[in-house]
Amino acid sequence: METKFKKAKSTKVGTIIFYSVYAVFVFAAIVGILYLLKELTLHLDNYERSLEKYEAKEVFESYFAPCNYDKMYDMQDIELSKFENKSHFISYMQKQYDGKDIIYKEVSAGLSNDKKYTVAADKVKFAEFTLKKSNSPKVPEDTWYLDSLSTLYQKNESVAVRIYSDSKVFVNDIELSENYITTDGITTESCKHVPEGVNGITLREYAVDGLLLKPNVNVINRHGNESTLVFDEENNIYVEEITYDTPTEEITKLATDAAQTYAKYITLDATLYNLSKYFDTTSNTYYNIRVSEIKWYTAHIGYEFEDVELKEYYIYDENTFSIRYSCNHQVYRTKKEKHTFPLDLTLYFKNINGSYYIYDMVSNY
Repeated sequence: METKFKKAKSTKVGTIIFYSVYAVFVFAAIVGILYLLKELTLHLDNYERSLEKYEAKEVFESYFAPCNYDKMYDMQDIELSKFENKSHFISYMQKQYDGKDIIYKEVSAGLSNDKKYTVAADKVKFAEFTLKKSNSPKVPEDTWYLDSLSTLYQKNESVAVRIYSDSKVFVNDIELSENYITTDGITTESCKHVPEGVNGITLREYAVDGLLLKPNVNVINRHGNESTLVFDEENNIYVEEITYDTPTEEITKLATDAAQTYAKYITLDATLYNLSKYFDTTSNTYYNIRVSEIKWYTAHIGYEFEDVELKEYYIYDENTFSIRYSCNHQVYRTKKEKHTFPLDLTLYFKNINGSYYIYDMVSNY
């Protein structure tokens, strides 16, 4: 007789409990793994976002792509002369680096934990910046920050100017003080001919170096007007052109009559008496004219003055001035025979008892 066994009810219950616990365990494991994966992903994302390369790229793009020289200037202590400012720095940098291929790369920062980068234009270094790590960044992107930025620049430009002692010189609209004088009291020919106590025409030289760019230079003369500057390439210096005074009709007539009377005296067409109306009779100039040998001069039938020009009128003080007179003195020996005597004289006048007389005279030939 076959015997049948009935399955215990407790075994079913145990199986259910086992699979339930297993399912819970598996679910918990999956949740745990998902959580760990999320945390790992978040950690990796934070780590990635905290890398210095992103801050370096941001700095490069902010300052160098394209180059923002204004921001570069504000990020560093630029040591410029008193004659230059930010605008000159920007112009200098634009001139040096605009249009070139700008790249950057990381370089060693030595024993420091900082990150250092150099920036090059057409493979020539012209700037560098350093990143420093924050101790407590609020977000991963703040882990690194720009600590310093510097640019390379050369202050190799200079300027030299020679001006008249009574003029003023300005470099980039700033007047040069006596501290920039390199040579003073440079005399001219006039200094040999003015009376004692009267200043002749003198010059002085100024120099400024340590500039980024060739500066703008202008000179204001004794009349308050801007002078013309000529660049002397041989001596690498700007030279002020002298500004003469404008003679009055009275001065023009006086100088013309005086010079022509002298010329006529030499050719026996005027007397010492005529000459004494224009010359200081106590001067060496008058004495030398008086004792000069003129009696040999050949007789003639006439004369005239052509191509008359008066220029270089210069007032030294209220009692002294000089003026240059030139002409062609034509002497007619006969109606057909003419002799030309070029005349070019600088006449020095001084006030004697209210009238001007020549006390010195220089031939410019």
